[in-house]
Amino acid sequence: MYNPYQAQLNNDTRSQSPGYPSQGVNITNQYEQQQQQQQQQQQQQQQQHGQQQTGYPQQHQGSSVTSGKMNGNPNGAPFNTFFSDPATQMGLQFSQTAFNASQQYMQQNLGQLVTNNDIKYYFKVSNSYVLKKLFLVLFPYRNKSWIRQLKGSSDATINGQPAADVYATPIEDVNAPDLYIPVMSFLSYILLWALKAGVSGDFHPEMLGYATTRTLAFYLMDFVLLRISFYVLGINSRSSKMWDLVSYTGYKFVPILVFSLLNGLIKGSIILRYFVLGLLVFSHGFFLMRSLKYVVLPGGGYGGESRMRMQYLFLYCFVIQGGFLWLLT
Repeated sequence: MYNPYQAQLNNDTRSQSPGYPSQGVNITNQYEQQQQQQQQQQQQQQQQHGQQQTGYPQQHQGSSVTSGKMNGNPNGAPFNTFFSDPATQMGLQFSQTAFNASQQYMQQNLGQLVTNNDIKYYFKVSNSYVLKKLFLVLFPYRNKSWIRQLKGSSDATINGQPAADVYATPIEDVNAPDLYIPVMSFLSYILLWALKAGVSGDFHPEMLGYATTRTLAFYLMDFVLLRISFYVLGINSRSSKMWDLVSYTGYKFVPILVFSLLNGLIKGSIILRYFVLGLLVFSHGFFLMRSLKYVVLPGGGYGGESRMRMQYLFLYCFVIQGGFLWLLT
């Protein structure tokens, strides 16, 4: 006969035996599995929430931003937002306007400098003019007339103003200043300096740069001094063109070259060397004083102001130029 109490007792006994798992163990395993599932769901929800806020997966955020910069995405390209800023665009427009204005200013002033003074005028020379001019610089005592010749031209201009008469070119007038002789004598002086250093065994390539810089510094110093002196003396800028003064301050390289060549032949006699140098200084000063007279005294006259100008011209031509010749030789 079936006894329910005995069946239940048998079941309890089986569950407590080592061969059969208990109900408490099953419940614990189910609870742990539920906890793990809940944790996984929470992690997935957090990841989805982060993706919704940033718009990119968290583990690939760096590469996505980089690809966004390369593809021109505004969220990944801060430079695009910088250039799209109205303040930045206004600054760029202002810089462009300032650059165009400065470029136009330089073009106008350089064009005016070359056009008004006509630098090509000072290179219109010939072989006969160069020989006569060199002889005039070294031996100016036999020249009878120092007045510059005029050439009539109705289309000519001086400093932008129409002029009925302008000076003749160097080919037509030996008294006209030129830039060919100053430039060639300047370069010859640098090459002669390098040649002497090579003969003595002291030449090195840096000497060319040093000699050029040093000589050019003296050249510019001489020109600036003469320009400032004319301004202080109130000499009209129309009669003292810039390229005229550059030309006259460059003629000193002719006696410097002559003395440098003769210096190698008269090494033994110091008195003879100083005599030759003094003769060249006096000849160059006489040439400059007679050539610059039309600039210092364009209208002639011997008043108090004219006397002061002539005294300064004498000081500049003989004393100051003599100092430059002594330093450069």
